[in-house]
Amino acid sequence: MKLCPLSPTLKNMALYGSSIVLMKGVSLFMLPFIANHISQHELGRLELLSTFAMILSVVLGFSLHEALYRFAGTEQDPHKKRRITGEIFTLTMIVGAISLPIIWILSPFFSEWKPEYANTIELELLLMPLAFEGMIAVVLASLRMREKAKLFFYLTTGRALLQALLTVVVLYQGYGITAILLAGFMSAALQIFALVYLQTKQNKKVRGTGFIFNKEITSLCIPYCLPLMTSGLVAFGLNGFERWVLAENTSLSDLALYAVALKFALALTLLMQPFCMWWMPKRFDYLQSQGKEITAKMTQSSLVLLCGLTILICYLAPLLIEWLMPASYQQAKTIAIALIIVSAIKELNELINLGALAEKQTKKLLWINSFATGLGMIAILVLTPIYGMSGVISSLILAQTIRVILTFILSQSAHPLPYSLGKLSILLLITSVSIALSLSSFSVGIQLMMAALCTTSVVILASQLQLVTLPKSEQGEKCL
Repeated sequence: MKLCPLSPTLKNMALYGSSIVLMKGVSLFMLPFIANHISQHELGRLELLSTFAMILSVVLGFSLHEALYRFAGTEQDPHKKRRITGEIFTLTMIVGAISLPIIWILSPFFSEWKPEYANTIELELLLMPLAFEGMIAVVLASLRMREKAKLFFYLTTGRALLQALLTVVVLYQGYGITAILLAGFMSAALQIFALVYLQTKQNKKVRGTGFIFNKEITSLCIPYCLPLMTSGLVAFGLNGFERWVLAENTSLSDLALYAVALKFALALTLLMQPFCMWWMPKRFDYLQSQGKEITAKMTQSSLVLLCGLTILICYLAPLLIEWLMPASYQQAKTIAIALIIVSAIKELNELINLGALAEKQTKKLLWINSFATGLGMIAILVLTPIYGMSGVISSLILAQTIRVILTFILSQSAHPLPYSLGKLSILLLITSVSIALSLSSFSVGIQLMMAALCTTSVVILASQLQLVTLPKSEQGEKCL
């Protein structure tokens, strides 16, 4: 029997997928270790700092890597492509040079404003690498454009693994959050130096390309990137903002419970990643070459996968929290199931927005996202002071559900696909019942048995309803 070697494209996809899974997965793998070496209050404080870094990275990154895709990615001449890349990279260096002293000056004021959240040194260690967030994103995007998948893998996973290793070392020595942030600062600094070196080498390959400011490329990038950065800020409203409100209305210990639950809910995104890495760029080709019916069937198959994985993780996440986390974090088990549901709804939205994207209805999608986010933020501000954690979770589920409904209506009106809505309703009903059963207090053995039984039942039911369609083998990839 002859084995089929992976094509270069599939190898690159595997490397990109692995790097993304490892980058996101390292934080999940490190969570039990960190939780056993710092207090619950300190873990909540670390989560709040991470959220602050998240929003600032969106602003300082300014989505300049998207400008690289747009202006250099469409350029056929390799010399012009390198020159545009070098000019955008120079723009990121200017942003970094301006941002760095501002961060240095403002960090003491931030720490005085909320001294219970962070001191000046912690803020500087956390925020200074973010000044060069755009630089990192642009060079990594350039590597993807040039299909340097191995180098991309080494640079991204190398930083994540180095940070994890340094974190383990400093926690074993008995240090706290400041040392954890120092580990992140050192790993980021090394990555930045490596990326500057690589981009400098690329600049030397084209005469006249260097660290030169170009007004023309800047005038193109700013209007193009501003709406994209705004979209990133909108997304923060349902993925970050709620943690600040929770910290203000409950306690950092409660925020730590939320953070632990959120990390375990991340498992759903990680497990969906390999399929999404294949399907997301492929679905438009399916729609054009194989038609609406096949594309709809493949989308339905992706929903079956999402339902099966959601059920599986809803049963396994509480067990993992019970086994891996200290006793003070056991309340996170129920919160994790709720946040897994939120993650599932978010993934569902990404799978059913095909019609809107096919017809380039991106502005309408932005309006939908903005409306859902605004509604969710209002609900969070109103409900959290009254109901605490339950208010946050209810608000997120409400906002994400409205977002899915509006996205589905828009996609179907823009480019209708022949979904089997009746069969999908049955699938979602069985999935909901299975998730509800996961909230029961079963023994470990019964919990594992229920996980296998419910997941298998959903897959078998989907097969009987003909909701599962396997992709056809592409020509040239068949093997004997």
